[in-house]
Amino acid sequence: FVEHRMERIMAFNENGGRSLIVIRHGERCDVVFNEKGGRSWVKRAFTDHGAYTPFDCNLPRNVPRRSDGYEGFETDTPLTEMGYLQSKLIGRAMRDQGIQIDHIYTSSALRCIQTGVGIIKGYGLGRGENRELKMNIDGGLYEWMQWCRGVKPSTMEHSDLLKIGYPIDTLYKPMVTVDDLRLDETVPQYYKRSNSLVQRILKKHKTGTILIIGHASTLEACTRQLCGGEIRSKEDFLAMIRNTPYLGSLHAYEHPRRSWELGGSIVPALTHSNNYSFDPAIYKMDHDEILKRAQHDLGFIL
Repeated sequence: FVEHRMERIMAFNENGGRSLIVIRHGERCDVVFNEKGGRSWVKRAFTDHGAYTPFDCNLPRNVPRRSDGYEGFETDTPLTEMGYLQSKLIGRAMRDQGIQIDHIYTSSALRCIQTGVGIIKGYGLGRGENRELKMNIDGGLYEWMQWCRGVKPSTMEHSDLLKIGYPIDTLYKPMVTVDDLRLDETVPQYYKRSNSLVQRILKKHKTGTILIIGHASTLEACTRQLCGGEIRSKEDFLAMIRNTPYLGSLHAYEHPRRSWELGGSIVPALTHSNNYSFDPAIYKMDHDEILKRAQHDLGFIL
């Protein structure tokens, strides 16, 4: 299935057609570690003075220093260790499939930028490799703003990203910044914003394969109108988002006559099971406590 699709990609590229790959970021810290109705992972991992101590092996060993302070991670979460590994695996899969990436664009969310770093690392496109690619960061690729729940998200300064060696293109001028976006953005407005940026990117690059790294909603919003589809209803749009896993990807390719067609994923699926936090205290519990814990945590009665 994937080999057949790769033959079609290469055939279109040989005819001068461009390819667009859109991919979601990897696993994020806040979704995994924020306590429901309780403390965020930031409040658990940072002291009041900003000292960072990971309380789980899946939290990053180190986090970048940011000009807006560690509190910025509350609305601009990094990847987990697994999220970064996921990104490297996808980069390696792209290389193994013989996919040449010519340009990289990413949302200004840290989780997307770090996903790009992982893909570059896994592919072998970083500093000191045979070919080096830098990421173009654009706030226009940020997710649908109503997911922000009324709070404008933080983003990291380019100077902070450069200090830790992230390969970003400082000469690139973004279409918009997150500060320009409205928190009450409607679904049609989000589609329009995403499609406008895709058209701008395609106008800039007349050949090659373009990788866009964004959010669950980016796969739909950046390809739907490009490939001739109508804007979906809010209900269908949300259903698409809920069914897009971490590192899910879509491929759109250009026909010689310059129309675009939506393909599937250009790499095999990335599948793994959940791994819940382990509490050794269960080995000290009596029968009644074990039954109560199973019903509370797992939702069933033993």
